[in-house]
Amino acid sequence: MTQYNDLFFRVNTGDTGERDFGNEPTNTIAYQSPDIIPQGLVPTLNPAEFFAGNYSSDVGQNLVESGDNYIYLRAKNLAAAAQSGSVSLYAVPASLLLYPYLWANNELQTSDKNVDNGNKNIIKADSGKIAVTDNPFVWRAPTPDHYCLISRVSTTAHPNPVPTTAVGNMDQLTEFILDNPGFGWRNVTIVDANKPDYTTKGINFDQGSSTAMVTFDIKCVNVPAGASVAFSAGTPGPSPLISLGKTMVPETLPDQDGNRNWHTGIDCLVPANYKTTIDYSYWSNNHAPLPGMSITVRVLPFVSSDHRLFGRLFTPEQLGMSPERSKALAGKRGIVLGSHTTVFR
Repeated sequence: MTQYNDLFFRVNTGDTGERDFGNEPTNTIAYQSPDIIPQGLVPTLNPAEFFAGNYSSDVGQNLVESGDNYIYLRAKNLAAAAQSGSVSLYAVPASLLLYPYLWANNELQTSDKNVDNGNKNIIKADSGKIAVTDNPFVWRAPTPDHYCLISRVSTTAHPNPVPTTAVGNMDQLTEFILDNPGFGWRNVTIVDANKPDYTTKGINFDQGSSTAMVTFDIKCVNVPAGASVAFSAGTPGPSPLISLGKTMVPETLPDQDGNRNWHTGIDCLVPANYKTTIDYSYWSNNHAPLPGMSITVRVLPFVSSDHRLFGRLFTPEQLGMSPERSKALAGKRGIVLGSHTTVFR
């Protein structure tokens, strides 16, 4: 009987890290680790609290085609003292035998496009506690199919390097899986249900050197009533997260030019030097686009009357905010500092 003594990924919810070689339960080696956690198109609030709190459960979801899927990792610390480690995640089309050379070069990135996980994507936990990624991995899942996700945690005690040449036959693959609880394995299914018709491909956002309250606004012009929009970035830091879940566009009246306009958005306190990528998505929900349809995501800092630039800025109404958003921002003024528009033809 051998007890693993480091951060580890379970093969199933009953796995405690004990390895009784030759007498393993028949379900010990399973490609359904509950610690690789796909969460769909919306990042999870307070992931450390949420995923540590449901450690006994598998709360993973199917991946959605054509959208940015957020994927979290959690690992239990079986060491006698606090432990930290860098985590990585890999993806590969479904294969009956997951030789490392198949997935070693398919490392996924986080929302801030960080793939240098050895320096940045760190998890840590006290002895016996659960470590969780707060910066999720993001994967634009391709066409509906089955894929495999492979997680890796690297610590000082167990660096867990990815072998690229040494594992080339079934005996070597068996030894690699049995001897490395710092790797996790999960088969996932990509579904086209609820897939967006369109998603942008990563819009860079760099907050700059000052913390500020920032409004992230999505503007819909001639988007049919009953369609839906959303935007998000999974990188932690802002309060709340930059995340507007799938929101249905209501019926609106045409303006003097015959266009139907609708806005919504969120206000986030964004820390200095914060960087991420933001994507927005559109679901037609079987509604035909109207002529001249466009969707714009805007970045607008709003300031109070005591700010030195207040007199040079614009009211929410002047900036075309909805009555609801204008009410929420009453007494403040702002400016559109950046935007990204998609025109549908």
